[in-house]
Amino acid sequence: MKKIKTKSGLDIDNRSEESSLVHDPYTGHWIILAPGRKHRPDNSSSRKNEDVFSRQNLKHEKILAVYGRGAECITAIENKFSVFSSNKGLKGRQEILVEGQSKMPFSKFSVDMIFSVINALVERSHVFRRNPQIKYLVAFKNQGAAAGASQIHAHSQIFGLSFVPEQAGKMMQKRRQLLKKTKLTPHDLALMMATKERIIFNDKKVIAFASPFARLPYEVRIITQRPLDNITQTDKYERRSIAKALFKILHLTSSRDWPFNFYFHDTFSDKNEHFEIVFTPRTNVWAGFELDTDIVINPVAPESCADEYRKAG
Repeated sequence: MKKIKTKSGLDIDNRSEESSLVHDPYTGHWIILAPGRKHRPDNSSSRKNEDVFSRQNLKHEKILAVYGRGAECITAIENKFSVFSSNKGLKGRQEILVEGQSKMPFSKFSVDMIFSVINALVERSHVFRRNPQIKYLVAFKNQGAAAGASQIHAHSQIFGLSFVPEQAGKMMQKRRQLLKKTKLTPHDLALMMATKERIIFNDKKVIAFASPFARLPYEVRIITQRPLDNITQTDKYERRSIAKALFKILHLTSSRDWPFNFYFHDTFSDKNEHFEIVFTPRTNVWAGFELDTDIVINPVAPESCADEYRKAG
């Protein structure tokens, strides 16, 4: 039985395996109901040692592309527990990038291996951008169960949506208003936030800095020195510098065994967007206040955050 009113959100009875997009008219939140996802394996516990992304198990996956070779190869596979459907239901595309052939966590990767991951994300982003059905892309990495990782083998994911999320649409509108008021570019506004006291990593290609508007403690933004719309516009030198910035950031998160996410998005129709990677350790859990008010309490000032990252190595 399936009863979904995506506009009202008031009449929901979805017992099929198809995913659906529903809207809560009271809060304005959008939710993807994805019953089929309950079947995906969960090996995030340290007591579960099976590697579903091992070289042997990958033979049973739909492999889309392989980048590199040997122990450091990156394998793009179709997510068989996707929230999207090729028939009815929610439309889109979802892929997984399996990173390396061992269960080494991303936080232990070398600069070269991180560089390989970034390059693979660029190549897959090109593929998503050529799909006329997709309007919005989000690529992300989860490490640790508290950050949403269900597998211990290092991997990233890419979602391609056939619609622009309402939050992204609101951001587009606010950005246009801010740019009109300040007469600045999105890249100029980002650079203004990267004050000396907030900078963690800085070279000729990339800046990584502690965000003054972080929703979670120790959040870091990585931007290129030149203005870019999306990751496919980066050159190999910028991607190498992004890898170095991530390697620098990982010193602190690894030493404290923090789970983390990092992510970037691309709204294809937004010409006022600028490319950035957001890195967010998961050092605390939202409590009742945050869940009710959507107001986040961050106990770490950006200047203190940057200082800890710089001192970590």
